[in-house]
Amino acid sequence: MRVISWIRLRPLRLAVPLIALALLAAAGAQALRPVDVKTLFSAARQRGQLIVGVPYLAPPQAAGAKVRTPERLDPQMAQRLARRLGLPVVLRQVDAAQAPALLASGAVDLVLADEADTAADAAPPSGIERVPTGYATRPQAVIRDDTAMRRWSDVAGHTACMSDAAAAAQALARRWGAKVRLYRVPSDALVAVREGQCDLGLVDDTVWTPLMGYPEWKKYAATLPLEESAAAHVWLLRGQPEAGWLAGEMRHWRGEGAWRKMTAQWARNVAFDVYLDQSVPDCHG
Repeated sequence: MRVISWIRLRPLRLAVPLIALALLAAAGAQALRPVDVKTLFSAARQRGQLIVGVPYLAPPQAAGAKVRTPERLDPQMAQRLARRLGLPVVLRQVDAAQAPALLASGAVDLVLADEADTAADAAPPSGIERVPTGYATRPQAVIRDDTAMRRWSDVAGHTACMSDAAAAAQALARRWGAKVRLYRVPSDALVAVREGQCDLGLVDDTVWTPLMGYPEWKKYAATLPLEESAAAHVWLLRGQPEAGWLAGEMRHWRGEGAWRKMTAQWARNVAFDVYLDQSVPDCHG
């Protein structure tokens, strides 16, 4: 009788681990299943547009003024993400300190911020997710190659030009004693460098290399040593499914070279802005 009971129980004992393995496999398959983007950012879909907060928006250009490329890649990043979600995008200027309240209220769907402004060493506020973009920048100098400036200590008393949005560049130039002159957009600052109104310009290091690749910028390829560490850019948002999907999307961007493409396009646009603004290739050539 004992033998019969053991025989009857054995299939059941074998079935338990098999059922557990089947459940784990099903869970794994569910985790690997691609997320349907149409289920993400429900508030944005109901609204009909994705609202993205960015640290800075250039003031609207005057009627009839030439189109100018803004500082940073924030607009390109927001537009690329919105296209992936199948939504039009609206940009709103948002300070990192405002982000949690605006995200909680639904006034914005995501916020782009510099990690230094979001207390990277502390946990995000409750309900707020921080997703690294994989993109980081620091200021780099644009200088004529026939100047004597080779160290940051050499810029003291000289005029350094940059856009209003280039906060890190402004802080760096002031720390070394330069006279800071601000412009609405980076191309205006670079025109001032080419016309001799500024001794050096400052742009992000990620766009410096593609910009200097253009022949008309060859004589401005002198620079100064990069200072400090690069500032990482992060997304802030609410919702774990959205955060998980966005982290995967950022990995995809890195894998397909999205940052290289966006910085190259930015440099191309700015080089064209400057070209259109100068009646001759180089007023001091």
